[in-house]
Amino acid sequence: MLRLAAMVTTAMSMAGTASAQVRFRRPLGPAPVISYGYDNNGGAAGCRDYNCGSRCYDGHTGTDIPVPLGTTVLAGAAGTVVATNDGCANYGGLGNTCGGRCGNYVQLQHSDGTRTIYCHMQQGSLMVGRGQSVGCGQAIGRSASSGSSTGPHLHFGWQRGGVSLDPFTGGCSNGGGRWVNQGAYPNSPGDSCEGPPPPPPCTRREGPFGWNCSGPIAGMTCTLINEPADPHTWGDNYLCSDLDRGLRWSYSGPIAGMRCIAVNESSEPAAHTWGDNYLCAPSWLPYTFRFSSAGPIAGMSCVQWTEPGDPHTWGDNYLCWTRDPSCVRRAGPFAWSCSGPQPGMTCTQVGESSDPHTWSDNYLCAERDLGLRWSSAGAIAGMTCTAITEGSEPAAHTWGDNFLCAPTGSEYSFRWSSAGPIAGLDCLAWYEPGDPHTWEDNFLCWRHTPAAQDAGAPVDAGARDAGTIRDIGTIRDIVDVSEEPPRDASVDVPIVEDVSSPVDDLPEDDVQIEDPLIELEEQPGCGCRAPGGEARDASRSPAALLLAAVGLVLRARRRPSPPPRLRR
Repeated sequence: MLRLAAMVTTAMSMAGTASAQVRFRRPLGPAPVISYGYDNNGGAAGCRDYNCGSRCYDGHTGTDIPVPLGTTVLAGAAGTVVATNDGCANYGGLGNTCGGRCGNYVQLQHSDGTRTIYCHMQQGSLMVGRGQSVGCGQAIGRSASSGSSTGPHLHFGWQRGGVSLDPFTGGCSNGGGRWVNQGAYPNSPGDSCEGPPPPPPCTRREGPFGWNCSGPIAGMTCTLINEPADPHTWGDNYLCSDLDRGLRWSYSGPIAGMRCIAVNESSEPAAHTWGDNYLCAPSWLPYTFRFSSAGPIAGMSCVQWTEPGDPHTWGDNYLCWTRDPSCVRRAGPFAWSCSGPQPGMTCTQVGESSDPHTWSDNYLCAERDLGLRWSSAGAIAGMTCTAITEGSEPAAHTWGDNFLCAPTGSEYSFRWSSAGPIAGLDCLAWYEPGDPHTWEDNFLCWRHTPAAQDAGAPVDAGARDAGTIRDIGTIRDIVDVSEEPPRDASVDVPIVEDVSSPVDDLPEDDVQIEDPLIELEEQPGCGCRAPGGEARDASRSPAALLLAAVGLVLRARRRPSPPPRLRR
């Protein structure tokens, strides 16, 4: 009675499992005839395949499908990798125990609790790792003859509760019903997956970035990620972005003038030269990148980089980033701020009232007042205006009529770019982190033409006053009168103090300006008449008097010194 109850319980359990059972596609691309099938003889001598034929051998626990070395092996259904083995030689031979006779293998667990195993694969060809989810038809490795095998083929096994069963339906099968399209005996099953078509095998998307191991992603700007020295299908891997952020890839060291991070997988052989691979970003890009080969980095956004064709544990590699929340930028005499005017600068408010993304506190600032004005209602008449726009902004945000205007003839000639800096010009980033419409690559650029220097008021050479000497200061600036005349040492004259004025010592004769060193130029056309008065005596002008004094000094130097006057 107890045995009957147990049988009923087992039957009900199996019925429940059968209602959610997973069905498989052919685990290969090619569809050759099956060489050996599962032995349904229940442990007795001899063998019986599912069709009660002899395409099997005694004790065989799976289905052998002959294919050439290196044929891609595919997952029969979606599942999770629960076990793998690598490191066995590609040719093992009959009785070889490497990998438990299975050689290099991958084992998947499916949603109904059953498992499939894929044996005798090529060394170093496994494309998935333990814990990884795979889709139906996803590449998981390549075929070989590792373990106990006498030639290249795939051994496909199906298990329930650790017991191997035959997935084919037939008169002698102990399982059955597990193929979406079983096909005619003894051919391989069909290649249709159960349910909707699987997604691309390695496309990832996170925020503005995406990854694909089978070509660029449509509608995105993509950068080829490649290491030519690595043979594991790296020629079609791309890092993509929702706009052109100027990202570049190098497999020969950092790129000068850019911010670069190393991208490496330590399990790669040295011959694959991943030690000099870098992802580089422009210095202006407001992102900080890091690369991890041990899962996502806490506190950062991350997108997975995976290459199913590379067996060297690329399943846990991630590009991670943070976005710069600050928005103050400085270039040359200008500054940009999204958080108010900059102290000590002349600032012009920049905004669009129809745009709700925090444009009320944005300012363009300059070291001095250049007369710049902002308009969100078209160009300003009488000024030279530059359109400021961002093509990704919705029409409702009305950025089509925004202009930065400068006085006509300004020493700064401006240009606007919404796709990075303009080559050959100085540029300032306008960055508004609160606006999702790609304002991180917008730049105001300019060419500076300095204004001509003011050389002062022109001098009318025809109106020169011959008696005018510029910036003469005192007479001592022209003639040094402090030097004593040379003393005749042969004359024994007592030393006395001369307390009289130099003027008192000069003779009282009439001094004329006859010195050839100073000549007065005639003033052509000069009537020398003061406004409203009589003609002036030129000899009484301040200039003439000054020149006369100079002449007196010069003549005094030429005369012999009078004998010193004794003090009484």
